[in-house]
Amino acid sequence: MLFISKKVTDKDFLSFVKDADINMIDQPMISFVAEPFDCPKEEYEVVFFTSPRSAGFYLDQCTIPKSVVIATIGRATSDYVESRGYSVDFTGITSGNPAKVSADFSVFVAGRKVLFPQSNYSHQSMQKRLYEGQITDLIVYKTALTPVKLDIKPSVLVFTSPTNLNSFLSLNTIDEHQKIIAWGKTTESFLHKNNLKADFTLEYSSFGELQEVLEKHFYTNSK
Repeated sequence: MLFISKKVTDKDFLSFVKDADINMIDQPMISFVAEPFDCPKEEYEVVFFTSPRSAGFYLDQCTIPKSVVIATIGRATSDYVESRGYSVDFTGITSGNPAKVSADFSVFVAGRKVLFPQSNYSHQSMQKRLYEGQITDLIVYKTALTPVKLDIKPSVLVFTSPTNLNSFLSLNTIDEHQKIIAWGKTTESFLHKNNLKADFTLEYSSFGELQEVLEKHFYTNSK
């Protein structure tokens, strides 16, 4: 049994699950609510989106001037922003390793002012290498914990964010025989804070990478 703490819509991954005859529970442990905000009036030169969700909440209400450079945490977010009709100038390569993306982004920004549309639970990893005068934080949505008690113990647990893990642990326990996959370094760190260890940590935080891990280590007989 495979548990993933988000609803899976990736067609290739769903095909893999079906072909490998995997019993999967794709159950989010959090939900999202729009937060009222005003489109920024102050000047900013770069906007950084940490997820397709942050981009969606922001772009549903605000437009981005053509003079503003757009940056994202990774390919999935860039694909979403581009689907909304914008061009992306910076895309993080290793979205599962925010520290590496932050280092690359700080070089790319080179002192420019950056707007960060984000959740109230944002870890603000991208801001850590910038100075305070460069940063404008804007909360565009709130993350609410909506835990669900699982009736069974999946053999493989995939946690896609620290908040999903936090919510999961409020109603569920993890046994030593269960294997844990962290969606990236931030989730891995939160596991450590709860005295848990990730058996595998994704570097690119994609379903393609997750499939590779599952095929190699857990479902070796899959097609």
